[in-house]
Amino acid sequence: MNSPDTKDSPMTMPTFEVVVWIKKTDAFEALRDELIGFAVEEPDESTEDEGVVDFHWGFDKLEEAASVAEVLTALSQRPELLLLRMSSRDDPTASTVFKDTRYVRH
Repeated sequence: MNSPDTKDSPMTMPTFEVVVWIKKTDAFEALRDELIGFAVEEPDESTEDEGVVDFHWGFDKLEEAASVAEVLTALSQRPELLLLRMSSRDDPTASTVFKDTRYVRH
């Protein structure tokens, strides 16, 4: 994860980020606890909007971000998990979307 200097500085963005969006349902609290257990640390940032809570973890190294994203794929079968993405600020080719069902229309 980010070094303390990076994490506390509002001007410094992490090079890599893992983002998860979870729909807030009755299962939310248990899923949130499971998510954080898999990630090993609390997210660097989390917000709620229109019944969806997003979680953001920032990393300095691709390997760290990829490791956390890979572990979180264990939750990707859960319908409440809408988005699981690893992104690179510097290299879009290093970004991976593991799941994205945010805009599915029926």
